[in-house]
Order: sequence, then structure tokens, then C-alpha cells
Amino acid sequence: MDQVMNMEGAPLSRRYYGGQAGRKIGVTFDGCDWLLKYPAATRRLAGSVPSYTTAPLSEYLGSHIYAALGIPVHDTRLAVRDGRIVCACRDFVGDGERLVEFAQLMNYMDEDDLPSSSSPDTTHGQRIVYLADARAALYRVPELAGTEGAAERFWDMFVTDAFIRNIDRNNTNWGLLDHGRERAFTLAPVYDNGNSLGNKKTSTAIGKALDDPGRIRQDALDVRSCYHDDRGHPIAPFKYMRSGDDDCVQALDRFMQRWDPARLDDILAAVPARAYGLSVMDEQQRDYHARVLRARYEQAFTPIWRDTATHITPFDMAAPWTITPDGATHGPNH
Repeated sequence: MDQVMNMEGAPLSRRYYGGQAGRKIGVTFDGCDWLLKYPAATRRLAGSVPSYTTAPLSEYLGSHIYAALGIPVHDTRLAVRDGRIVCACRDFVGDGERLVEFAQLMNYMDEDDLPSSSSPDTTHGQRIVYLADARAALYRVPELAGTEGAAERFWDMFVTDAFIRNIDRNNTNWGLLDHGRERAFTLAPVYDNGNSLGNKKTSTAIGKALDDPGRIRQDALDVRSCYHDDRGHPIAPFKYMRSGDDDCVQALDRFMQRWDPARLDDILAAVPARAYGLSVMDEQQRDYHARVLRARYEQAFTPIWRDTATHITPFDMAAPWTITPDGATHGPNH
């Protein structure tokens, strides 16, 4: 079981972080800089939602699922700060480096080079993220086209985000690390997974789902993407996986070859029920995540993979898993 770190007395690092999903502060702990993510208040949201999201827990679980797939991801730990459970994310931007977001790189493209029009959504007042534009940027922006694995990373995130139901992988929360003028860009590890795993679901809704297999199935299959098609309609990831897009099909192949369903039990079991007198993850939440993710794997990912895959390397379930110094867990076929 993972130890929840006590960061109550950790000094501020004077590093500052953007984003709108809850409070974020930078601290220095055990010789490293950490970004602490707090649960966000939901008082501005309509409908039946809890007072605060479970975003810190979702960030931790989603990131560890990425790690179990062998995809480089930021190091995340659960911690306590200001009397709350937070997610501590190790700052991966070193001295002399800077994070360049995908959205910033897309701004280098002329509007005439974009397949779609990135006009604001007049219904919600938010800018639509078109999948076609993102695809074009991967091959037309020199920094992206020249960075090894950028396109593969994009599609690995598309598929994995569908698995953890991360509905907010927009163009501002992934990107490249700029190491300076004389060095090439490299991919930043995956980060910002807090808006996943139903982090706004109430305990009452979770209890009802656990009593009704139909609700578990509904929650498993109710997955959407932040990306839109050319007509501005949200893309359904499972439907898109069947579309014949080679890049997406190959990413699904990689996911299915790397994901060991037994790893889910290990990830969930590592989270304590309580720490420092605070609830971290109760048994109802643990059971809900286990059942929904298994249903999603068995009822969506597996049949889609069988229908679309043309050549799959057999997955050796007995092969060992290894943990690299960066904290990522690598499977036998990675």
C-alpha cells in the first residue's frame, strides 16, 4: 500500500502553475519540486455533484494506469496538505527547460493550413478542438514533426484517455519539452489526468450503480472525447476506434498488448482507505472503479480490438513488469 506523504510543512517552491481545475501550489519536498493539486469546488456546476471533486485521486489513478501501460507519465503521489488529500505531481520541467503546450505549437500554423475552423462554440463560449486540426499539426508543425514519437503519443493518449474516461485532454495539457536552442525538443511525459474516472460522481450515484449492473455498463460505455469532428460534433472514441483510422487502430493494438487487467487490482489496492484521519478512497469507490474499468475493457476495448486488429503480437502475461527510475511501469511487450 502506498504511503500518503505529509506535505503540511513543505515550503513553497516559488514555481507557479496554470489551469482552471482547482487550486494548485508549488512546494519543495525531499529535495524535489512538486505541484500539489487540490480537489476543486463544484458549487458552480449544475446537477447532482459532490461539494468537491475527487480530482486528486483521479489524477493519481489515471497516471498510474498510464504508467502500467509503459507510457511515460509524470510521477504522482497522494499527499496531505492544509488538512486535505491532494495529488503531488513531481515537476518534470528542469532548470533551463520549458514546457511548450500543443496549443502553442498549433498557433504556428496559418489558418489556411487548418482543415477546420477553430471558431468559438457559441453555445458554451469555449473554443472547439477539432481532431482534424490536431492531426494536421502533428505533421505540419516542424517541432512536432521532428520530435520522435509525437504522433504515436497523441494516439496512445486518445485510446488511454478513453479507457480512464479523461474528457479533458485538450490542446493545452500535453506538449513538448524545450531543452534550449542547441538541443532538440522531446516529448513531455503525460500529465493532467485529474478530469477522469468520474471525478464528479456522488457517493449516492456510485451506490446506485453498484446495485445495478445496467448502470455499470452504462458508465463503462459512456465515454466521450474533447475532440470534435469537422461538423463540430463531439467524437465518440469507441466509434472512432472502429473507423479504420490506421494510427488509432495501431494505438489500440498497443494498448491491448500492454494492458494486463490484473494490474488494475494492484493500482487500486495501493491506495489506502484513510490517512491522517482523512478519507482517501472508500471501499465503495474502489469497487466502482474496478467494475467500471473491467466492464469497459471487456465490453468495449476487447470486441473493438478483435474486430479491427489485423496482426497482434501475443501478450505474454507471465513476463515480468519492470519499474524504471522515472517511475513508469513497463510491460513485457513495451
